[in-house]
Amino acid sequence: MSALLLTALIILLTLSAIGYVAAQRAAREDQPDPKLTLLPGDISYESKSGNVKVYFPITTSIVLSIVLTLLMRFFG
Repeated sequence: MSALLLTALIILLTLSAIGYVAAQRAAREDQPDPKLTLLPGDISYESKSGNVKVYFPITTSIVLSIVLTLLMRFFG
């Protein structure tokens, strides 16, 4: 039970750090497009009219899967 709580805490802290960094990047004035960029291998499509936006986070999913697998094996 403690391993599950520790894993949840680590995930929560990581997501909080990502949110903090994203907010800091958005507050900076010197960047024309202050959003987090896609990883190489992630697919993003937007129609010409802008009505349809599709995002396939393939690389992000693979990286997240590897990180979570390592965490579970380390704490399991």
